[in-house]
Amino acid sequence: MSEESKKRILERVEESFTEETDLLTRLVRTKSIIGREQEAQKLYAESCHNLGLSVEMFTPDKNTIKAHPAYTPIDLDYIDRANVIAEYKGSGSGRSLILGGHIDVVSPEPTHQWTHDPWSGEVVGDRLYGRGAADMKAGLAANIYALETLFDLGLRPRGRVIIESTIEEELGGSGGVLACFMHGVTADGMLISEPSKEKIYVTHPGIRYFRVTVQGKTAHAAYSHTGINAIAKMAPIIKAIEALDIERAERLRYPLVEKQTGRPCNLSMGKMQAGDWVSTVAGWATLECRIGFVPGETRQGVEDEIKKTIREATNGDQWLKEYPPKLDWFGWDTDPWMEPTDSTLVKKLQVTGSKVYGAPLELTGASGGLDARFGHYFGVPSLSYGPTGANYHGVDEYVDLPSLMRVTKTLALFIADWCGV
Repeated sequence: MSEESKKRILERVEESFTEETDLLTRLVRTKSIIGREQEAQKLYAESCHNLGLSVEMFTPDKNTIKAHPAYTPIDLDYIDRANVIAEYKGSGSGRSLILGGHIDVVSPEPTHQWTHDPWSGEVVGDRLYGRGAADMKAGLAANIYALETLFDLGLRPRGRVIIESTIEEELGGSGGVLACFMHGVTADGMLISEPSKEKIYVTHPGIRYFRVTVQGKTAHAAYSHTGINAIAKMAPIIKAIEALDIERAERLRYPLVEKQTGRPCNLSMGKMQAGDWVSTVAGWATLECRIGFVPGETRQGVEDEIKKTIREATNGDQWLKEYPPKLDWFGWDTDPWMEPTDSTLVKKLQVTGSKVYGAPLELTGASGGLDARFGHYFGVPSLSYGPTGANYHGVDEYVDLPSLMRVTKTLALFIADWCGV
């Protein structure tokens, strides 16, 4: 690609950035909490159709995806929950590319703590606020406008370009990227535009969810001394899990993830429920947790460590000896993933990034699970690269707009470099 073409691409991204921001605002304003993604998907499909792409709204089949070893069980069905698969067939024989992202977002609660309406897409200075603004509707907007930039300049990629907007990444991605691969969507490379602080994610830890259930004995609160309080029985388990998190962070090593977060992995307690009436001694308590694990650890090893921690925390308790805590594994269940750092896809994006940033893009690791992990099951090199933002899953989530512009420039150049024009 000539220097003149590169210059025109960079300028065109700047010229159309107001339109890109408008699309992002409309996407943020269209609620797409996990399980209710359809209206936002229709909006995204319309945007792809307006770009001249062939568009398929593909609904996953649970029985089909359940057969795959990477499947993560979920409780939702797929009625009115389609993935968007939009394709430009290419003008020649260049390499093909999937540009992907997920439309689903988590709840914005507690909304009263937000200083900006979570469904407004409000722009203040260089920030666009809203649930999903960074994670990851900004990336979805960038994917469309990167390709549109080339079209506007009369540059037609020689290789196929597939733009995907998928569902349920926040629940593991089985009905999204995995389902699309199993549907037959494939390419020579896949780039997921997750918010990565403008670095390239090439790895993430293994992730598993588990639930601890403790049984108590109910009694009226006025006679609480005759009951067994499950909340109190859970307390030493909570302390032990908290201590295990700290110990694992000190013992284990995962350099690429540590570079990003300062920690190799995390063990987080995310949800606790107990009892059903304030004036009754709690007869049960459940604690749900997420554990990340590093390359070299195994699923079985992680299970054994959690079992040992619970056993030691409750050792000596006569009630829990008679009614031992129950441990269940559910939901997210994935091994550590890593794209080889010397893969052609990674190296090519690093070089392309230098045209925007003046230096090759930095390689790093994500502490959370990524849809890019599905690529290796289907022989598709994959990575994640996207804009900077903050407060993902939190209050006042936002994306940095200058960062989004740089990412869009990089993606437009990368399509041209990877697919040829």
